[in-house]
Amino acid sequence: MSDSTTESHSLKLSASKQDARTAALRRRRVASRRRAHLGAPIEWLIVLLALVTLAIAVAMLVLVVGERNYTNRIYPNISIRGVAVGDQSIAAARAALQRRYADFLHNPVELTYGDQTWWPSAAELGMRLNFDQALQSAAAIGRTDTRIGNARTVAATWDQGIELPLHIEIDQPTMQRYLLELANTVETLPHNAGLRIEGAQVIVIPEQYGLQVLVDETLRDLTAALQTLEPQSVSLRTRMLPPQLRDSDVVPVIEDAQTMLAGPIVLTSGAQRWEWSPAEIARWMQVRQTNDINDRPAITLSFDQAAMRSALIPVATALRVEGTLPRVDWNNGNLQIRQPGNPGLGLDAPQALSQITTALRGGSRIIELPMITLPPPVTETNLASLGITEQIGAGVSSFRASQQYRITNIRAGSWRMDGLLIPPGATFSFNDNLGPVDARNGFVQGLAIINNRTRKEWGGGLCQVSTTVFRAAFWSGLAITERHEHAFRISWYEELGEPPGLDATIYTGVTDLRFANDTGGWILMQTYVDLQRQRLTIALYGAPSARQVSMDYRILERTPAPTRPVYIDDPSLPSGSFRQTDVAQGGMTVEVYRVVRENGRVLYRDTFPTKFQPWPNIYVRGTG
Repeated sequence: MSDSTTESHSLKLSASKQDARTAALRRRRVASRRRAHLGAPIEWLIVLLALVTLAIAVAMLVLVVGERNYTNRIYPNISIRGVAVGDQSIAAARAALQRRYADFLHNPVELTYGDQTWWPSAAELGMRLNFDQALQSAAAIGRTDTRIGNARTVAATWDQGIELPLHIEIDQPTMQRYLLELANTVETLPHNAGLRIEGAQVIVIPEQYGLQVLVDETLRDLTAALQTLEPQSVSLRTRMLPPQLRDSDVVPVIEDAQTMLAGPIVLTSGAQRWEWSPAEIARWMQVRQTNDINDRPAITLSFDQAAMRSALIPVATALRVEGTLPRVDWNNGNLQIRQPGNPGLGLDAPQALSQITTALRGGSRIIELPMITLPPPVTETNLASLGITEQIGAGVSSFRASQQYRITNIRAGSWRMDGLLIPPGATFSFNDNLGPVDARNGFVQGLAIINNRTRKEWGGGLCQVSTTVFRAAFWSGLAITERHEHAFRISWYEELGEPPGLDATIYTGVTDLRFANDTGGWILMQTYVDLQRQRLTIALYGAPSARQVSMDYRILERTPAPTRPVYIDDPSLPSGSFRQTDVAQGGMTVEVYRVVRENGRVLYRDTFPTKFQPWPNIYVRGTG
């Protein structure tokens, strides 16, 4: 290789080194510029980081200060159901809520039914607003996370705000009790149709629907209305309750009642007549609530059978013809019916009631009453049950030296008394049992002095019988209710040692002898005429008696007999005949006393007064 070539090569090499130095210098300059350019952003980054740190520090300072400022307050921009509670303490927020809902809580709803209105309070309905829960939720906002998280929440709340709900609590049992109490003032029971009888009028009772409050349905409506938290009007839910017995059910009964009261009922029996007015009929009618065969309520119309029978009692009493008692022989205690009693006649009450019922149901209202034959009160079947077992008393009198007509009448009168039964509680009447004093009953006429004249008279001697009956009742201790003394003293009434005044006169249709059977049992009267001894005995038999009788008497005054005789002319006797008929006797005032005791107790203290008139000698002269 030549030098030129080498030189050239050396020049080239030097040039290359120079270029390399230039490139390296250029690179150093670029790197320096690059380092200069890179140094400015880092400085800014450092500054930025410092600013951020400062901001964070400031924010932390603000957060710390804010937390301290809101320790007892709700963060801003928080509302509970439209009520702003931010920046307020819990107490202030509660007061705000209470003010907002005070009117609502006082009267949350208006309950209505028809023209009735009720304004219950929230407490009465069992409703309350849960302020505490809402306030606790509001106070918890911004306090439940980290500080950064809480800060973010507070910032978001500040920016956007938060609306919290207000919860309603309802105690349904309380609301139900309120509605039930209210229902008691509104509800009405249904009333069945019916009728009543007033006087002779049929009063119709129309049906009436009842009303029932639907408590559960109304409770649901109230609950929904309260959810709005605004006063609402709620209608009380009700339903109508139909009666079980309708007007149409009662119509047939009303028609029956009107038929029954259409007019009077007339009862007839021969010439007798009774009339029952509609008002009287109405008193027997009975309107009753019953159940039909389907167990549904029904009304029936019936008659009070007991009341109808009572109404028939006076009718039956007026129509009743009692059977006669038999004549009975004592027969030494073995009672025998000598002459049966006659049957009686009475109303057939069951048949009459049936006919009256038919008339009331629409039949003929004029009824001819049915009659039936009644058995005699005493027959062989019940004779022994009368309890007549012993003699309870007897009366005795003498008819010595009586004329034949008088003995005949004594026997006839005694026969009328013989075998008589006297029922318990009955009053014996001598005249009623004597009957007509005439020939048909065995009586004869005898001469008697009347108004200073002799004439024939029926029944002379009957006072012998009445006196003896009086003595029987006297010694039996029975209550003697009527007794009349003789006007003149009769000697044969004292022949057996009896005191004066122990007698009794009768005159048919004028004076009577009566005594009451107050023993409580039956009495049998038996008469005995002893023609040989000329004595009349009348005995009374009955149940054993504990009565004891004592007698006394006192003569209060004596009057001397008239000294002037009385002469009676008798044209029926032959002229020239003359006889004395009566011996003169003095007058007397006497009292007979009786005391009747039973088991030591005094039943009666009786006084039987007698005033005998003085009696002259009487002579009868024949003028025929």
